[in-house]
Amino acid sequence: MPINFLQNIKTSTPLRSALITGHEASYEQLQTENILGIHVFSCRDLNPNQPLFNDGLPSLIFMPRKSDTVYLRDKGKMVRFNSAWVCCGVINNTSWEVPEDLEYILVLRFKPFSFYSLFNVTPLAFHSSPICNLEDVVSESWMQIFDKMYEKKTISERISFLDKILSSSQANDFSPRVLSEAIEYIEHRKGNTTVSEVLNQLGKRVNPRWLHRNFVKYIGISPKRYISLQRFIYTYGMYEKCKSEGLFDVALLSGYYDYNHFFKDFKRYIGVAPSQYVWK
Repeated sequence: MPINFLQNIKTSTPLRSALITGHEASYEQLQTENILGIHVFSCRDLNPNQPLFNDGLPSLIFMPRKSDTVYLRDKGKMVRFNSAWVCCGVINNTSWEVPEDLEYILVLRFKPFSFYSLFNVTPLAFHSSPICNLEDVVSESWMQIFDKMYEKKTISERISFLDKILSSSQANDFSPRVLSEAIEYIEHRKGNTTVSEVLNQLGKRVNPRWLHRNFVKYIGISPKRYISLQRFIYTYGMYEKCKSEGLFDVALLSGYYDYNHFFKDFKRYIGVAPSQYVWK
């Protein structure tokens, strides 16, 4: 999703219920346990060339109208998507050409285990294509449900409809408890950690091979890459909120061990050097 929106989600105070900001009143009561949150973000003040980023967790993004189209620049190549799209896995050097008249986007953030179970897809599907048209990922019956969502007139009606559908849908949310503990620890440290530290936190219950195998199986990426994604988005968010601190100083506080380490991540994920990036 747009990196500015994701950093808002990651650096805001976590809530058990979803919070919608930026376009309509808040919607705070959700029945479904399959998603982490529903968010509506105003797009009126976005830079027209908006970098996309993903922290490893699946997200569905809906444009306001079913007839809307999305244009992404993926490593210099322009790609067209429909009004409903999926971000999953690791996004590198990809930006969104934001339409001038776009009012908002609706974002659903999923628990990865629930997402893959609900839509009968595996993390491997997103290794080469971390951004996809929704219709290329989910079944025709799910697309009919999302078409019905688009028939609802207001954002609140659409959210209520999705909440009702998702709360009544059966998803296998099974994953090893120790894997959830590892993810919670990485999130608590905001990515300022290492695989070795995660293993020390978990104790003798797991070994490096088990951790790597289960991260790839249930999340779709290695624990090292998952840590890297969290560290980067939290560093980005910290600097975005407090530019009085130097960017490199913020990076060091966030766990980067030198400028070259941070520079490589920034160039990989955003596509330009930090000195060339226009912050907004």
